[in-house]
Amino acid sequence: MTQIARRSTDKEHRAVPWFGIMWIGLTLALSVTYCWSARRQLGVYSPVIPAELESPVLRAYLKSEEAAAKPPLFDSSFAEYLKKGLSYYIDAYDGGKPYHYKDSSYPHRHANSTLPPWFKKVFPLNKHITPEKQTCFAHVGKAGGSSIGCMLGFLLHCGDDEKTNFQSVPSLLAATTAHSFHREVYDCSDTAANYLFVIRNPLARALSAFNYAKPDLSEKHPFSKKYKDKEIYVDCDFWTLNDLAERGLVKGNNGASDECKIRAKKALLGTENNLVHWYFNYQFYYEMVSPDANIIVIRNEHIVDDWNEVETLLGGDADLTEESLPVNNQYEKKPEEIYLSDTAKVVLCKTLCNEIQVYKTILKRAQNIKKKQYIQSMQELMTSCPKEALEESCADDMPDISLKVEKAKGELIY
Repeated sequence: MTQIARRSTDKEHRAVPWFGIMWIGLTLALSVTYCWSARRQLGVYSPVIPAELESPVLRAYLKSEEAAAKPPLFDSSFAEYLKKGLSYYIDAYDGGKPYHYKDSSYPHRHANSTLPPWFKKVFPLNKHITPEKQTCFAHVGKAGGSSIGCMLGFLLHCGDDEKTNFQSVPSLLAATTAHSFHREVYDCSDTAANYLFVIRNPLARALSAFNYAKPDLSEKHPFSKKYKDKEIYVDCDFWTLNDLAERGLVKGNNGASDECKIRAKKALLGTENNLVHWYFNYQFYYEMVSPDANIIVIRNEHIVDDWNEVETLLGGDADLTEESLPVNNQYEKKPEEIYLSDTAKVVLCKTLCNEIQVYKTILKRAQNIKKKQYIQSMQELMTSCPKEALEESCADDMPDISLKVEKAKGELIY
């Protein structure tokens, strides 16, 4: 009897480790499930790649390891000091003389040249913001850059009366953005901490740029002295982008001469200076910065979110709201000016393919654009240019614009 009892007790003791292991396994499984659920709710898990966005290059990009989080450029006490100082100047501004910052590189690049007035800022640069801590504003035309430029303190299209329409936003981004480049005028330090790009959907930008450059024939001098806009609008009779696409880019005999077809494609590629903001395109602005430059981005479609993200990256507060956004350099458009047929969209997107790839590259390189935001922009791009949103190469080679870049950047001589 004693032996039977002892044998039974031994079996119970031998069963305990197995029961413990099962209990530990169940606990771990529940913990993992809970943590995964919590990460999903917090939005910190790796986003699922939509099937329609899958491509080998994009999958590799989205599944790559996140870059190690960098500390803010400025510590909290200095950030608060900068913001308070800027708030003082903004509150005291009375439309007085604006500032050209003394450390401008432009006079050293282009002898006997002066910066245009829209490169001035309405408040001085803090002496502690040395070139290696400055942000350079890459003002891409017709991408929403005028509104952002006004928020940064540049004298752009900020209203008819600069005094009553003052639009600077007290922020680290405004305080540390010292210089800018726009079109052929480059006034940035090559050692700048960041290059700020304001970008928008390439097709939407192309449409806006076309309407912006359209000459008003009622004016005394309707045509540009620098750009051959007359060749597009008057000589080729392309008065809407839809017309340029359907007659100028579609193959066949559709009412446009061979010369006008060539002219339309070159203008859209940025290899012919017919329209100012087509000529100075994403490729131009991207190639103007060094290959290892830090890029930060504000997407025209998500200004508040991206501004706040950049502000946090610098060490500031995410306190910008939709209500505080200025809207500048806009005019009421006619229905025919914004209409694009399905045929027009296809040929425009095909011609803009390389421009779209550069747009995607800028987003990928942006320090403040995370995986989820990149997917968001690709989904938005797919509504207008689905084929080009997915592809990583184009039928046409990337244009060689090295001479245009060299001319705009000049030779830095001290």
